[in-house]
Amino acid sequence: MTAAPFPLDFAALIPDTRPRRWLILPPGFVSAAEPDAVSPVFACTPQALLSAVDAVALAEERTQRMRDGEGQAEYVQRSKVFKFPDRITVEAVAAGDGAALAAYSRAQVGRYDFKVNQRRLERWIAAIQVQLG
Repeated sequence: MTAAPFPLDFAALIPDTRPRRWLILPPGFVSAAEPDAVSPVFACTPQALLSAVDAVALAEERTQRMRDGEGQAEYVQRSKVFKFPDRITVEAVAAGDGAALAAYSRAQVGRYDFKVNQRRLERWIAAIQVQLG
């Protein structure tokens, strides 16, 4: 897997055009990209939100944190059978009285992901909502 820029500039991000990725941005976030979904606002600080993401991500099988810093974290989750890598980059940003996520989940191999990246981020957000109450 080739090294990707880190931290990821979500404002300048041009997502992969192939149907193998999912992008979530905070409400009102100015970006060159159109998000696939808008993040909920969580009643916590960005640091607490990033800690919750880390706990949820690392609780999943075949997931490793590859790097973190500057308010972002990057994970790789591998498919069960063929061990294909998906890269997930998340950033927690202040939003109103809380925090929201910028998250970009994308396959590194193949053209189509069968909505794996979309389902992953939806699952993570649901688990974070439960964890943060």
